[in-house]
Order: sequence, then structure tokens, then C-alpha cells
Amino acid sequence: MRILWFALMVLCLPLSPVAANERVASLEAGAGRYVFEDLATRQEVGVYYYQPSNYTPDTPIVLILHGLRRNAKEYRDNWAELAEREGLMVLVPRFSTQAYPGGNGFNLGNVFKAGSAEQARGFTQLEEMNPPDQWVFTLVERVFADFRAHRSHSDRETYYLYGHGAGAQVAHRFAMFMPESNVEEIIVGAAGWYTMPDETIAWPYGTGGVPMLNATALEDFFSQPMLLLAGGADTATLHTVMRQTPETNAQGETRVDRTRHYFEFGERQARSLNTTFNWRHWVLPGVTHSPSQMTPFAARYIASRAR
Repeated sequence: MRILWFALMVLCLPLSPVAANERVASLEAGAGRYVFEDLATRQEVGVYYYQPSNYTPDTPIVLILHGLRRNAKEYRDNWAELAEREGLMVLVPRFSTQAYPGGNGFNLGNVFKAGSAEQARGFTQLEEMNPPDQWVFTLVERVFADFRAHRSHSDRETYYLYGHGAGAQVAHRFAMFMPESNVEEIIVGAAGWYTMPDETIAWPYGTGGVPMLNATALEDFFSQPMLLLAGGADTATLHTVMRQTPETNAQGETRVDRTRHYFEFGERQARSLNTTFNWRHWVLPGVTHSPSQMTPFAARYIASRAR
């Protein structure tokens, strides 16, 4: 099954340069935006970027997943000064509400096909899976492939994936569904809730009902280097978009609690499978649910890991 899904995902990647995405000599240094014409989904994807002035083919590449408001430009702007200082190439694709509607379309990766506005919210288990080339996860991979092939010359064969809030939900599910990706390490910042690696819990709160997320897939999932971050002051439970259902509340009361629960559960599961566990879990003192507060740490961490 894994071989079949991986073969399908490979078919989603661009195999050769196309006129719509012709190689340019190099992106201009500083902040900018370009359009990636994705042949797999036949959509134009706006990619906000920051290229540091000291860019070289060896500069580390960071793919950033925006939050619930789909505010890719704001995320790029939050990273700009740090990307310049730390020498990071930052790419922030914008996932439109038209192509990836609701929580099902973005937060849950567009893995399942929603047939109504209610289903698009992402609160219930759906029956029909979308083809892999329609997933959020495979588009991330294609943005990376396009950058290396058509934007600025890069010798980097891997990238770092960072998501905050809704983007963090995408990031940890990316690790589940993309065992053969080009990601070096995934940084999950302040996710409101998690898909537990537990087949006794139905999707989207667990892996139940998703045949490809079997024991073998979970072994790959646990071995994927991943850093789970929570802000020590991110403890609000009222007037917040954090999901409150019996399934998510079982994970804990706050984002701090839920992140700790997710890490400890994953650690136990990996031990029961006798497999490698490459996750880390850190709580950042004083940090609230603010992307701008978590970004400096994430940028420094990635820069230190990439060199």
C-alpha cells in the first residue's frame, strides 16, 4: 500500500521545466512574490518569499505554512528580518479558500473529499479520499521542487517545514502522510489539537478509517525528526478558535496540555512498536499564541540545525 501511494505522489511532482514556470536567473534579494502554476491542480499559487542578501546555493530553505487566516504575506513579513540575519531562504505559499476550503481543505490537508459546507468544516469522518495530488502536503513538495528547478539555483535537496496554529496542524499531518518527502525536519508551533496516531479513534481525531496509516506508516512517522513547540503562556480556553469537542478535550485543556499529551502518547506508541522516536517537545516560557513571538525561536533553531 505504501509503495502504491508513494508512486502516486511521485507522479504529482513536476518532471521537467514547463513554459509557465520557466527558470529565471535568480529571484531578487529581499521580499517578493511569484506565482507557481501548479499543473497537478491547475491553479495559480502565490508564493511569498524572502531571499537573504547573502544567498548561495547552500542557503537552507524553509517552507512556512500560514495560519487560519491564510495570511501568507504577513507570515513572510514576520520572518523577513530573521531570514536576513540567520541566512534562510523563506517560502510561504498561500493556500486559497477556493482550492482548499475550510478546516478539511487546509488544516486536515484536503485528504478527504468534502461534499458540503458542513463537511468542509472538518468535524466529521468522510468516506472518499482525494487523489494525493489534491492534498495540501503534495503541493508543499511541488513548491519546493519548483523553487529548485525554476527560481533560484539551490544545491539543497531537503527543506525545513514550519507551521504555526492551523499551519502546525497541517505540519504534523504532513509527517503522517508523507513518509518519503524531502523534509529535513518539521517544526510544529502551537497546534490547537492533533490527529492522534491511534487507530481506535476515528479520523480526524485519530487514524481510524485511514487504511494507509497502518503500523508500518506509523514507524516512519515516529522516525521523522519533528519538534513540537508550545508557548508557556498559550493557555487561553475561552474566546479562542481552539477546537472544543469531546475528542479534542480528551487531549487536554490548553495547547500546552495537548502538545504534551500528543508527544507522550507518540513516545509510548513508538516504544510499543519498538521503533525509533525522533520527536522533541519544548515549551517556550512567556510565549502566547502569537506567530511573531514564536518565529524568532524557530528561525534560530532552524539555522542552528541546518549548519
